[in-house]
Amino acid sequence: MSAPQAPEAEQAPAELVDVITPSGGESVTEGTILEWAVKVGDPVEDGDTLVEISTDKVDMELPAPASGTVAEILVEDGATVTPGQVIARIAAGNGSVPSAPVAEPQAGGETVDIVTPTGGESVTEGTILEWAVKVGDAVEDGQTVVEISTDKVDMELPAPAAGTITEILAAEGDTVSVGQVIGRMQTGAGAPAAPAAAPSGNGAVTAPASDGRPGVTPEGVKATPVAARVAAAEGVDLATVQGTGPNGRITKDDVLNGERVEAAQGTRTQLKGGAAMLAKYMDESREIPTATSFRTITVTAMDHRRKQLKEAGQKVSFTHLIAYAIALAVQQEMPVMAHHFESEDGKSFRLDDDAVNLGIAVDVEKKDGSRTLMVPVIRDAGRLSFKDFKAAFDDLIVKARENKLTADDLTGANIQLTNPGGIGTIASVPRLMKGNGTIVATGAIAYPVGLGAIGDMIGAEKVMTMTSTYDHRIIQGAESGRFLQLVEGYLQGEKGFYDGVFASLGAQLGPAPQPPAPAAAAAAA
Repeated sequence: MSAPQAPEAEQAPAELVDVITPSGGESVTEGTILEWAVKVGDPVEDGDTLVEISTDKVDMELPAPASGTVAEILVEDGATVTPGQVIARIAAGNGSVPSAPVAEPQAGGETVDIVTPTGGESVTEGTILEWAVKVGDAVEDGQTVVEISTDKVDMELPAPAAGTITEILAAEGDTVSVGQVIGRMQTGAGAPAAPAAAPSGNGAVTAPASDGRPGVTPEGVKATPVAARVAAAEGVDLATVQGTGPNGRITKDDVLNGERVEAAQGTRTQLKGGAAMLAKYMDESREIPTATSFRTITVTAMDHRRKQLKEAGQKVSFTHLIAYAIALAVQQEMPVMAHHFESEDGKSFRLDDDAVNLGIAVDVEKKDGSRTLMVPVIRDAGRLSFKDFKAAFDDLIVKARENKLTADDLTGANIQLTNPGGIGTIASVPRLMKGNGTIVATGAIAYPVGLGAIGDMIGAEKVMTMTSTYDHRIIQGAESGRFLQLVEGYLQGEKGFYDGVFASLGAQLGPAPQPPAPAAAAAAA
């Protein structure tokens, strides 16, 4: 008689680890889910990118907090989330994903409210764009039931449970508030399919179809119900649209930006995240009364010192030197250039931060090929040695290009530097953002106009034009002109500027440059 076999050991359910929206800095209160890189059931390693989130300061990729399997995704693409919010869960380790309890069939399930979600602290209301379901429709837990638009973002609201839609309480176009019940559903497999109800005295309405044409999704194509309806209304062939949602799912935005069946007359793309905030800041900048000073300087000394540093094994750019000269000029002699304006209760104030917080404008290419402007900040730049200043500068540039800047890296500037000269711009008058006293722009380094072909032959010096655009409410033209004069003096070697730069880097300061001689004369000598 054989011994009884022991039953196979069941794999213990894994511990669920919350995936939490990170803090993006003190000034960040909300963000938008741009795109999930995973779906429920996907295995992930600790540190794998789960989702991309956009804030008004920066786009960030959120890594997995542990290895395991994605058990739940609690918010969809386009949803607004707050710091500390649980947006997904991971079944950690090698354990099994905890199974959701199976609901017993019921003659009449529990009634569940469909509630307008919060869209962040500043969002109080939204507009019903389109219902994806009607009364009597069976829905799965998480299936999109309605699309709501707020002043921050359009969001697709998922069903809070599986069951049947029993009431729709807000019509398309209605304004709804956060927390308002806009529909109801009955849970359970036995929930009855109710007939479509006519408007009644209690305000219940039936959501009409957008144009009488149902959204049809081609076989093998994954699309949200709202995306399918928009495609039908706009005449877009879903088979030609590249989905950007989780697992290639087509969203409404994909449809609106996708290829049309008929020739399109143009593309209208909503600005989101950092691009939307940049547009907002530019609009706000128009409220600042600015004026601009121009100064053209020779760069012979700066170029000569750069070459000496290169020979000493130091990689120093023109922008490193210009930015440091600006920081020293403001810190030591012209602090007014970093003062900024503020008004409260009809009263005007000048703010002095007692520090030069220098913003460096960086042109960044995003993953989709588009470009955006970021302005990371070197804090208390005027009190740093050149070595420490350069290290901070280089670190911020690398973080900007690798999309690793935090919101705190991008806040607090009171003076900025932008360098359009790198692409050949001779001079620029950039926009001055709120909170800044001045923005300096540097132009291209070249021979004066008309001398490009013969500059070397006649001993001409290369020049660069700097501009200082300032807030005229608190900074005067004479101060701006004096400031540019000081910056030029530093770059020419006055006040021991290069002595400090070389000493900080441990390099030996070489002889001062000589004025250029005509090439023919130099060759004869």
